[in-house]
Amino acid sequence: MLREVKSVTFSTVNGGEPASRIIDVMLVDDDGLYFVTARGKAFYQQLEAVPIVALSAITKDWVAVRLVGDVRKVEDRDLVDRVFEANPMMKDIYPGEKRDILDGFHVYRGRGELFELSSSTPARQRFAFGGAEARPYGYRITDNCIGCGACADACPEGIISKGDPYVIAQAHCLECGRCADVCPVDAIERSTGL
Repeated sequence: MLREVKSVTFSTVNGGEPASRIIDVMLVDDDGLYFVTARGKAFYQQLEAVPIVALSAITKDWVAVRLVGDVRKVEDRDLVDRVFEANPMMKDIYPGEKRDILDGFHVYRGRGELFELSSSTPARQRFAFGGAEARPYGYRITDNCIGCGACADACPEGIISKGDPYVIAQAHCLECGRCADVCPVDAIERSTGL
């Protein structure tokens, strides 16, 4: 999906501040995703200092994609050649031997989610790859629930159902926190997020 979107927001850490740019997801395989960047760019230095990226994109069909992943530099120069084969426009940007300034990077482990926004009730799906674990969804109702129903009444999507305790249809939750905000006994816990 990220390869189809192609131009994706990549965010890194820059001395404690966030830094973002739009770049292409240039290759994808079962081991992760790949991109290249020039050694002189701040992006490159940020990847070396803190080898983590956060990606976000949205498809033409209104599916939002978010991913947080660990990155490593790929020493094999063959990756740059494969990127150029799969992305012919790169030959215009770095013609001939001028591509020697580029190094390849591999997002080899990560976790993320797909968030379908085109329907009246959004749908969320968490995933992980490379040995990472998908994080739990946003909110969960604990056994401290007294069954008052305040959370169900407060939910903008109407996806909380009666039970002992009440139950949130996690895959459709906006993760807005309104249920937790109105709970009179603090029976709703928030996860650590993506």
